[in-house]
Amino acid sequence: MLNRILMTGLSVTFFAVSLMADQSLKSALSLDVEQARQVDAIQAKYRVPFAAKRQVQNQELRKLRRARIANDSKQMAEQEQITNRLHEELRQIRVNEDEEIRRVLRPAQLQKFEEYRKLRKEMIGSSRDDKDF
Repeated sequence: MLNRILMTGLSVTFFAVSLMADQSLKSALSLDVEQARQVDAIQAKYRVPFAAKRQVQNQELRKLRRARIANDSKQMAEQEQITNRLHEELRQIRVNEDEEIRRVLRPAQLQKFEEYRKLRKEMIGSSRDDKDF
């Protein structure tokens, strides 16, 4: 019985945290109209370059998997360098986006933003990419 209560409590807590992390930044940080407009513009600015770079990274990761299956050490070494470079480029895009967003926020919102980022990083499922960047 106690085990069931604990599991239910953990499930409810995880669900609530997931909902909070899936909120838009506007609602999670209580952005005013102008801040929301600025954050939307910042996110739009980075969305296309990030998606394009992510697509290239996914292609290169598939090549790396094929090299591993073939046990081709030369190709594996080359692909690991390529995928590592792409991973770093994606991380840098995310860092730049976050820096621009931080400049729009007030001090109290900055703390919420860091908590929001931490929650997103810990999530699984559709938000799993954020763990890497």
